[in-house]
This record gives sequence, structure tokens and C-alpha cells, in this order.
Amino acid sequence: MRTTRQKKIRGQVSCRHFLSVFLPFALCLLIFDFSSSSADFTLGPLSLSGNLQTQQIFRHPEPDKWSIIQQRNVVRLRLEYDWIKDGQAFEILSVPWIRRAHLVTLYRGAYDSVYDFQPGPRHEAFPYRGAGRRDGKFSDLTRGTADALRFESIFREAYSDIEFADIPLTLRLGRQMVVWGESDNLRILDRTNALDTTWHGGGLGIETWDDLRIPYWMIKGIYSLGKVGPMIDTFIETYWVPGHWVPAKIGFLPGRPWSVPSPNPFLGSPTGGSFKLLNSTVLGRQGDYDKNPGENSQVGVRIGSTSPQGLSVTLNYLYQRIAQDDGMDTTSLRGRNQCRLGALGCASSFEVASSNTDLLARGILPAEAYYPYVHALGLSASYADSNYTEAVWRMEMIYEFGKPFADKRKPILILDEHGAPVRSGLFGVKKSDAWQGFVGVDRPTWIRLLNRRTTFFVTSQVFWQYIPEGTSRFQGQISPQDKVRNWEVVGTLAASTVYRKGTVLPLAFLVVDPINHYSSQFGWLVDYYVTPSVVLRLAQSYFFSPGFGGQIDEGWGLGGLYRRRDETVVKLTYQF
Repeated sequence: MRTTRQKKIRGQVSCRHFLSVFLPFALCLLIFDFSSSSADFTLGPLSLSGNLQTQQIFRHPEPDKWSIIQQRNVVRLRLEYDWIKDGQAFEILSVPWIRRAHLVTLYRGAYDSVYDFQPGPRHEAFPYRGAGRRDGKFSDLTRGTADALRFESIFREAYSDIEFADIPLTLRLGRQMVVWGESDNLRILDRTNALDTTWHGGGLGIETWDDLRIPYWMIKGIYSLGKVGPMIDTFIETYWVPGHWVPAKIGFLPGRPWSVPSPNPFLGSPTGGSFKLLNSTVLGRQGDYDKNPGENSQVGVRIGSTSPQGLSVTLNYLYQRIAQDDGMDTTSLRGRNQCRLGALGCASSFEVASSNTDLLARGILPAEAYYPYVHALGLSASYADSNYTEAVWRMEMIYEFGKPFADKRKPILILDEHGAPVRSGLFGVKKSDAWQGFVGVDRPTWIRLLNRRTTFFVTSQVFWQYIPEGTSRFQGQISPQDKVRNWEVVGTLAASTVYRKGTVLPLAFLVVDPINHYSSQFGWLVDYYVTPSVVLRLAQSYFFSPGFGGQIDEGWGLGGLYRRRDETVVKLTYQF
């Protein structure tokens, strides 16, 4: 057991390590910026841009309990090259059927020093959902696990836009992201690329969607139809992900204390279980399919147009596997009642239960990671009303057919203490349709008491989820008491403005779930442009449930799921 003196020394070492990393980094950014204000990173058709960034996250569930949980240093490099321009490839070859081809590559490298200096106390400052259970500490990680977590080096995007000369068609080929829809912060139609919660999970305002989306290798095309009847700017857009789709990526405690608030129950961890899943499936990585175009293709198509009055509308269709990252309380596990010889459909309930009980005894859950295909129809619209409200109105909705929910009436069978088959209540699946949507309004508004020179940009949104089928048999995924509701609703309100000639940009937001005891998140951030290239950000996020101290099961990731995860973020960015 460590003495008090040892703990103090450990804290001093952690603080010194943090200062030794952060302060020289900050000083280098400032010196580099002031000494290279006229630097030019463009050479003919080739250009280089990017940023250097350091981010510290402190968690403080109580005023006297603070601990640093992230000290991430990131480099992003974006290379762009016009390899075909005016029908000339590399300024040598003639390709008259292509007007322009533009190459984009985006590299991201990251190093997080918390895995080296293993800061602070045990994460007892943030027990999961107030359960009183210790969530482990960085020093619980094996050396190999820590090595795998501390570094990232990846080309997140690598694609080429090809604009044809004689037809109004543009193709984008390569590793990329597809962003559809009108909503902010919570996604509805923006679901082509699943999310990487290992970068950060839970809460809004900490990371950008561009850092959270998982890029895929895909083919995307936009065909412009121009004016069709009274409608203008009409287009058809489609994409195809040929086999390399992956679901939402999940990070667990203690290795990723900013991701899912739970130890890993499947792959084995110092604070979790060591269960494995059937059919070589892995939660958050791989279902029971091969990564080839025949078994894992995702497709989408949308038609968009704008009316003479300024109403922009898109109609969308998506056919892809469910990624489990849209805030709906669906299931990603499906029970498989297998006999000992591996065949489905045993001869008797006793044989089924005996086989499942034997698998559990050997550390294997009789279930698989489950990411089925889902058909989805969507609609989005936006309209700038300059006559009456002086606001931009936005809406978006999607209807999905056959989403998987946990069904407590279809569980796997196991043997009880008397050797008789009983229903476990686990891993049953029932498919149901689901409707999700939102309505939002954006408006520049004068609040002269707070800013006499510039308006505030005020935006508000209301999101909803509806399951038309009765949900009494459905079981949520958060806890044994979690129930799936027919209706879920959440609202957001945000405001931002600028001060000091555009060098200080504050933003504040509030997210409220009125269905689940008004579970909420409040956050604010201030960006200070020290120079046009050096940006210092200070941000805080608080999760709470007014007047309610019990357990709250909600899927939006607010004061129920992420209670006691209040955070302060300090970020310094040099952009070039």
C-alpha cells in the first residue's frame, strides 16, 4: 500500500511530466508561429496544410476530486494536389475527357503520454453510474496494451475527386467520409460512417465529427441535373462501400476512460471479464460476415433539389449494416442456441440449455456480435425565412425497417441449479421499425446586454425517436432495469458570438432529455486566437439530472449514462 508521502511524490511526478510535455510544446508553437508568419506551403498544384495540437482532459466529478485522464498530442497533415488540370495530367499527358482531378490525403498521428506517466489516483473519482465499483487505473494495463493505446498513425482520408469534361458527373474515389443531413451534434441521416468512441465518447462539444467518424474506402458520385421543371440545382448522389465497413468502435475502462463507461466484458481486461463471443465475432469490430463486397457492401442514394423560394430538399435511401451509434437502445448481441456439434436447432430444450451452460463455463457467451442490414428511407429540408422569422429552419427524419432490439421473451436457455432448462432472459432479439427525426432553427439574435457590437448565433433543435411496435417485451442494454420506450425526446440550445475583433469566440450549450428525469449536459468553451495561427481553447462539460439522484437509463449519453463525468479541456492548436 502506498504511503501518503508516496502518493504526493507520485502526484508531483505526474504534474512535472505534464508540464514538461505541455509547456515546451506550447512555447514551440508560439515561436514557430511568430517566426514563420509568411511561410508558404503551396508549390504550384501542390499544397500542404494541417495543425499541431495538444489536448489535456481533466475529470472532476466533485470539486475536490480532479485527475488528468488525457494528454493527447496530435499532428494532422493534409496534402492536396491537382494532378489533372484543364485536361492535362501532371502537366504532361492529355486527358481531354477529364476537366480536373484533385487528390486529397489526410494523415493523423497521435501520442498520449498518460499511458507513460500513469497519472493521478485510481479512477475512483468516476465510478460507473455511481455503483461504487473501482474502474481500474492506467497502471492496471499490461505493457503491450498500453503500447497499443498510446500511439496512432493512420491516413484517415486518401481520395481523388474526378470532374468529367463532357458530362456533369463528379466521382470521389478512395478512403473518405460521406456527410448527409441537416442536424448538428446528434446524428440522424449522417450515419454512413460509424463513430470511433475510442477517440472520445459521451458528451457534446469536446471533439469534432471529422475526428470521430470512421473513414471507409468507397466510391461516391454526384450527377448534376441542373434545372428540372421549377426546381433548380437538382442532383443525384450515391455511394458504395465495397466490403470494408466496420461498426462503431468501442473503447473500455481502464484504457479509454473517456469512452464507454464500463470495463470490457468480452476480450479480457484487468477490471472486466474474459468472455468470448461465437463465430469469431468481436463487439465493436466484426459481426458474423466476411469483409468482402458480397457480404459487407453498404450503399446509399439521395436526390436533392432547391425550389425558387429557397427550400432545399433531399430524399434519401440507405441500405447498410446497423452501426449501433445513433442513440437508439438497440442490441448488438444475438444469442445462438448451438449444440455441442455446432449445429443449430438441438433435439431438445435440455440439450440446448446444457450446451449453452457448458459454453458459459468455458468463458464463451452463446451469442455473437450482431450488425444486421437495415433499409432506411430519409428526408431532409432547410429553408431560410428572411421575411418573417429571419431564421433558417431545418428538419430531418429517417424511417428504418427491422432494427434489432433485445427481446426478453426470446432468451437463450441455460440449466438451473437443479439441472432443469430455464430461460436466461439474455440475448433474445426482436426486430422492429423505428422513426427518428428532428426540427431545428438557427437565428442571429441581438443580446446587447452581453454584446453591443455583434449578434449571437442562436440554434435550437428537438430530436425524437419513436418505435411503432409495443415495447413491453424489449430490454435495454444499459442495465437489467433498463426499459425501451416507444418515445424518446431530447432538446438542444446553443449560442455563440465573437469579441475583441474576432479573436475571442465563446460558445455555450445545453442538452436536456425531458423523458428521463431531465437528464442533461451543460457545456461551454472559449476559443482565443493568440495569433491567426495559434488557438487556445478552454472548455468544460457538466452532466447532471436536476433533483434526481438515482440511476437513470437513457441512450443519448447525458446525465444518466455519463453521470459524474464532468470534464475540463485545455487545448492548444497551431494551424498552418
